[in-house]
Amino acid sequence: MNEDSILREEIRHSLRHLRLMIHSYSGLYAGEDLARDVLRTCDEIARPTQPSPRFKEARRLVQERCAKLAHDADRYSMRDPAMIAISRAKAVASVDMLQDALFELRKAERGAPRPGSYLKRPSL
Repeated sequence: MNEDSILREEIRHSLRHLRLMIHSYSGLYAGEDLARDVLRTCDEIARPTQPSPRFKEARRLVQERCAKLAHDADRYSMRDPAMIAISRAKAVASVDMLQDALFELRKAERGAPRPGSYLKRPSL
């Protein structure tokens, strides 16, 4: 596996928890705050790096779609299972966009490989 595949797999694994939170969200418990919990996890995964505009936009979209899911699944509102399913799918899709943005951010952080690193073998 090359470095990009390893990095992509590491990011996918770290975002798995977000997808599970979204899939298991019911909206039936008073103490649940899906958007807050998801964003806290996003910030922990992103680490203290300088976020790119694409990452900020993806994070905002995750927040927006998780808030929409929380509104659609609210226990005090008229609950439509079809709308909840659509909101849940959109929230998961926004996590996929966040995954791509995070991959680009980490790849840029890592920087381009130096040409000298390929010339480790001693000359003959």
